[in-house]
Amino acid sequence: MQPVAGRFRTLVVDPPWGEDNISDAAGHDYALMPLDEIRDMPVGEWAEDDCHLYLWATNNTLQVAFGLLEPWGFAHKTVLTWTKPDIGFGRYFRNRTEHVIFAVRGTLRTRAPARATPTDHDWPVGENSEKPEGFYDLVRACSFPPYGEAFQRFARPDFVNLYQPAPAPLLVAAE
Repeated sequence: MQPVAGRFRTLVVDPPWGEDNISDAAGHDYALMPLDEIRDMPVGEWAEDDCHLYLWATNNTLQVAFGLLEPWGFAHKTVLTWTKPDIGFGRYFRNRTEHVIFAVRGTLRTRAPARATPTDHDWPVGENSEKPEGFYDLVRACSFPPYGEAFQRFARPDFVNLYQPAPAPLLVAAE
């Protein structure tokens, strides 16, 4: 996958965390990414000078996710929490939440609906790793286009996929 060129006022990043502290029972139907590769993503290049970032993190990745903000040029503002109806995996406690770190680069305020939006949400659960459509509705209501999204599971016409498939290599048949 190759990063796209362009700058965005709102970024959604849902890294495929290469967690070594989660249950193998969770299973993954996608490739995981080591932390150094996540840290090296060109998030700062995608961001306009005034930009919102929505960074997804599990309970086990919150600490490292917060550590990505400064290198990417963002300041933490709040955390949104998605409470799921069923308990999930966990070694110490059974996880039932995922989090979205909301961070800002520059001085961009949220749109007016954000000031009436709580930080806890009971969105429905979809397939493994699928983020709820209610989250995207929140982003559209509270932040500004253009929107960019890294690691899209489904294409959305108003969110640019920040990674595109790499061009297929040319195959030369030897005679």
